[in-house]
Amino acid sequence: MSEPGSEPNAEEMWDPQVVRWRDPEGDYVLPHALRSLPRPWDENDWRRVAELPRTDERLAEARRVLTVLLEDPALAPQVPEPPSPGLLRHVWEEFHQAVGESMPRPSQVTWSGVDELVRAWRDRPQSYPLHRHVVRHVEAAMLAMIPLLRDDIADSVFRWLALDPDPGRFAPWAVDLAERCVIEDIGADQALELLGAMGSPEARAALERLSVKPGGPASWENAEAAQNTLFDLGSEGTSGL
Repeated sequence: MSEPGSEPNAEEMWDPQVVRWRDPEGDYVLPHALRSLPRPWDENDWRRVAELPRTDERLAEARRVLTVLLEDPALAPQVPEPPSPGLLRHVWEEFHQAVGESMPRPSQVTWSGVDELVRAWRDRPQSYPLHRHVVRHVEAAMLAMIPLLRDDIADSVFRWLALDPDPGRFAPWAVDLAERCVIEDIGADQALELLGAMGSPEARAALERLSVKPGGPASWENAEAAQNTLFDLGSEGTSGL
């Protein structure tokens, strides 16, 4: 952030050109797909998710949640990329945290609630240029919140599945979803951890496909993480020799 009295940088002057959208169902900010997820998947509360029993009903629910996160295009909006030095994304995340504290469930996030937060931020005694940028262009901050929520929810589903004493039993349906999530970079770290924990031939084959670089289906970073997971599996297989 620029110092008081200095010339504003490109990020502080940036116009993301995101206009406020209106939901036909009401004053909602977040897409219907996020608002309609079953509890507690729709809340950023890992403690509650971790305590869920892995019953057939809950497993089917988790499967549906991952499918929605992958397939609903409303959860993958085109978020404009702030110019260098890229500090604005950190302030967006600070605003997202404030939104989550005041409106913890997606169905509670409304434009009137967001505007109330904007007024509170404007009234703060000390405000940096990028904080002022967020309240001037709050729509861009809220647009950026959608894919982050999608990522957090997928992350919690994969973490929950990996807690099972025998995650390999989920392979018939979870391998495909985990592989697709790594390719789409949705909860990718935890998806890779689950593939490693499952240890089934199907999971290992998915890791092999994901590890291809360059030109593979996953990003360079995720392909490298898949390679590391395969290496760890190989090390485990030889540790008893």
